[in-house]
Parts: sequence; structure tokens; C-alpha cells
Amino acid sequence: MNFRKIAPNFILMLGTFVFCLLLGELLFPFFLAKIPLKFHGYVDRGLLALVQSSKKSVIPKNYNAIFGDSYAAGLGEWLNKERANSYFNPDYGPAHVLHNKLGKDVVSFGSGGTGSIEGLVSLPIAQLEAINSYLAFNLDKPKQILAFFFEGNDIEDNLRDLDRFFKPKYDMSKVYEKEYFQEFLKNEIAKNHPLTEITENATIYKNLIFSKFLGRGVLDLFSGILSEENSYEREWKILTEKEKLYQLDLNNIKPDLLADRHKLINIALVDNKKWVFNNRNMGAQTHISGEKIRLGTYVFEQSLMFMHKYFSDSNINIVYLPSTLSSYRLLTAEESGLKKFGGIRTDYNLRLLTIRQRSEFICNQIERIAKKNKFGFLDAGKYIRRKTKTEILHGSIDQDHFNKKGYTVLSEAIIETFFSNDEQVYHGKCEYAF
Repeated sequence: MNFRKIAPNFILMLGTFVFCLLLGELLFPFFLAKIPLKFHGYVDRGLLALVQSSKKSVIPKNYNAIFGDSYAAGLGEWLNKERANSYFNPDYGPAHVLHNKLGKDVVSFGSGGTGSIEGLVSLPIAQLEAINSYLAFNLDKPKQILAFFFEGNDIEDNLRDLDRFFKPKYDMSKVYEKEYFQEFLKNEIAKNHPLTEITENATIYKNLIFSKFLGRGVLDLFSGILSEENSYEREWKILTEKEKLYQLDLNNIKPDLLADRHKLINIALVDNKKWVFNNRNMGAQTHISGEKIRLGTYVFEQSLMFMHKYFSDSNINIVYLPSTLSSYRLLTAEESGLKKFGGIRTDYNLRLLTIRQRSEFICNQIERIAKKNKFGFLDAGKYIRRKTKTEILHGSIDQDHFNKKGYTVLSEAIIETFFSNDEQVYHGKCEYAF
């Protein structure tokens, strides 16, 4: 082999490759919002807010932000279907609906599985600072913040996070001392998110976002070739194999259902039809004591106050989201027609009453926090329940999240409450009615 002959070709090829990478690094930041949904996982975690298509350009202007958990992120069957098939960057959640209906930039900083400590404090702050640590980007703080509170599990998540972050280093007997808790949020939460490493990393490699995107894609391609299916496909397959939402037909009720009657406890009336929701559906934290609820809502309030201090120029509005079981008119044993078969739970009707009472109690606690601190407040539940008289607003497979129609109803409620005039709405009220 004559290396002198092949060397010029090799150098030319290498030079062309480097040139393409440099060109990609130069142009890539302008096209982040055009990256197909399938490939969002190849982008730096600190830049995921910028790949969203719910804004007019990569860097939003005078934008509205959504903070919270999976509902804020838009998780559910709408996203699942789009992610499975899309080579575009489609709509799939409340940020997109709000953007399309308002014509305003909307960015979601939400993430599944987070409570108030992460969803309102560490994650949005870390994401904003991570974005601004890149040479190519400069993102202002949002004009308005929609802070989502989900009745189904936010209190439980807040109690979990106290066990994870507060108890190991701090005195639980002083948890209700506000200054003490704020110091905890400052020192243990705001400064210790994994994205902080991105912010503090000032190397050249950090700013090579196109090269890293390309590299992750190539690695995933080879790993995908070696595996039968990717992680997303596996998760979706597991979900589809679980019990789906179905209509109850008492004239053709299956013997195995009667033999396993504990499955028939979440029967809702929608459009004069009886629908059976699965047992995994989140209720209104009925298993948690009143004192624990007080502690969980306190964590939410203190997280809000810390967030408000950091985002001091942003209007803050609280959006209260009902649990799945609080979103529908659940039928009593008599109304469902199951009582005639016998063998149903003795606490069947009491459980339904408890779900409603607990939902009202938690909602009133969050409304009180909003009114006390002069934050805007929306009880989305009353809008959701009006629609569930005739329509299913949750997924048939993923019943714990809204479907496309559900996110649309939620977004329309937000628009009516907070965007119908120029004045901040402070005094929304909880209303549990059908």
C-alpha cells in the first residue's frame, strides 16, 4: 500500500468531515425546534426546553412557562402515538394547544414523576441556567408561569421528596419553620440538580451540541440494530397489555369479572354509558392522613415561594388538576347495577364519598395558598367534569393522563381564566359538581 498516494485523499476526507461538523455546529442551534420528536433524546438534557415546537423560534420571547410533573410535560396517549410514528416535531400537550390558540410562545419545564420540590424549584431553575450557560443561547425568564398541581400524586411525591432530600440532613421538628425550609431549598435543592454540572462545565466539548447529537444518534443506531426493540417500544408494549378502559354491559358480564369483583369499583357514567376504569387510576390521595396532606401542601407552598423569589418578575398562576377518579361521575353500587350480583365491597359507596371529600379538601388547601399569596388560581376540575358528562378525557390505555381532548379542555380553561383579559385573576374557587 502506497501511503503517499492515499494520504491526500485521507486528509481531504478528514477535512471535509471536520468542515461539515463545524458547519453543523454553526447552524444546528437555529434548527433545534425542527428536530423530529423521535430524536429529542439525542439532544443535551439542558436544551430540551428549546427543542419544543410550541414557540415561534428556538429562543422564545415574552413566553409563558409551565412547571410541574407529567401533566405539565404533556405525557399521555397523545404523546405516545406521536412519538411512535412521527419524524416531525408535532403537537402533543398543553404547551402546544396554548401556543396554537393564543399565538404566544409557551415552554414546558415539566417532567414526569416530579413533586413540587423538583417540579417547581430545581428542574426549571436548572434548565434555565443550563441553557444560558451555552455560548449559543440566552433565554430570559418567563413572563408568566403556570404552576400545575396534580391532585392524584403531588402530595405523595412531596412526602417522598422530604424523605429523600430533607430528612437525611435536616431536622423534621423544624420543617414548618419557613426560613429553615427556605434554606433547605436554597442549599440542597436549587444548587444540586444534575443539570448543574452542565452549567458549571465550561469546556469546548460542552458547546459542541451538534457533534454530541450526531454521536448519540450513531450509538443508538448500532444499539438498536443489536436489540429487537428500543426502550420506548418495550414500555409502550407493556402499557398496551394492561387493562384498558371498557364499557360495562351488565347483560353480558363475564363470569371472571364477577369472580373478581374488586376490579369493578371505578364505574363512571359518560354519555349515559357505564365505563370501567382500572384500579391503577389515581384518586384524591384517600390513603393519606389529613396531617400528611397539610405537610404535602406546605411543601408545595414553600416551593412556590422559593420559585416566586427566583422568578420575581413573572406572574404566577396555579392550575389545580383533578385526579382521574375525581374527573368523572362515579356510580354507586346501586347505580352501577352491580349490587344485584352480590359480593361487592362493603365500603363501595363510602369509598366514592371519600374520593369526593378528599378532592374538595385538597383543592381548598391549594386555593387558600393562592389567595394568601395573591397568585392566580384555576380549579381545572370544574371544567373537566362539565365535559366528562359526555366525553372521555383520559386515555383508553394510559388512563392516568389526559388524551388529546383532555389537554384541549384543560388549555381552554387556562385561556378563559388567565388570558381573557389583562388583569391577573386572584380569586378562583374550587367547585366539585357535575
